[in-house]
Amino acid sequence: MRFLTILLSAFFLVVFTPACGDVGHDDHDHSDHDDHDDHDDHDGHDHDPNEVMTTVKLTFTPASGGDAVTFGWADPENDGSPVIDPITLTAGETYTVSIQVLNELEDPAEDVTLELRDELDEHQFFFTGDAVSGPANESTSAIIAHSYADMDANGYPVGLENTIEATAAGMGEMSLMLRHMPPVNDSPVKTGELAGLVLNGDAASLPGSVDIEVTFSVTVAE
Repeated sequence: MRFLTILLSAFFLVVFTPACGDVGHDDHDHSDHDDHDDHDDHDGHDHDPNEVMTTVKLTFTPASGGDAVTFGWADPENDGSPVIDPITLTAGETYTVSIQVLNELEDPAEDVTLELRDELDEHQFFFTGDAVSGPANESTSAIIAHSYADMDANGYPVGLENTIEATAAGMGEMSLMLRHMPPVNDSPVKTGELAGLVLNGDAASLPGSVDIEVTFSVTVAE
């Protein structure tokens, strides 16, 4: 019996005692983790980092002729203290509106618009605020009507080029949100229905993340 007990004890010692190299130490080569693509993560998202954007310029060109006027939102130090130009328009006029985005932390300033144009299928501007009526917003006090004038390769709106009609005299606010929507698991997430989500108060369901969000005061004069 004593011999059997010793034999069983030796058996369990061999089977259940871990090797020394496995206790508190990982001999696995982690170089494959170091070499992974930083744009991918375990959540399946293809992570393109958000660009630094300190300045947004809106250039309004009247359809009836006349000089183009540029209004800006600028936080060149990126410290949360922007200088914002009030937008003044003329009632009854229709404008083409082009958007330029800069990173003025760089010297010279970086024109981020160029990268946006390279990634149209991952970006979209949404126009909201009590001054705005359009695909992403309805307001009973709207004084301007917005529509998209550009699209990506899939036929979905972008918002770097727009049409704005000054429909009524008054004052209000217009907010612009630029959404960055990189693919998930190599599949695109931008669709043509996203402005409708914002219109219905469901902006939280938009894919991706906010690149920048700015607000302008708008006055439409007679």
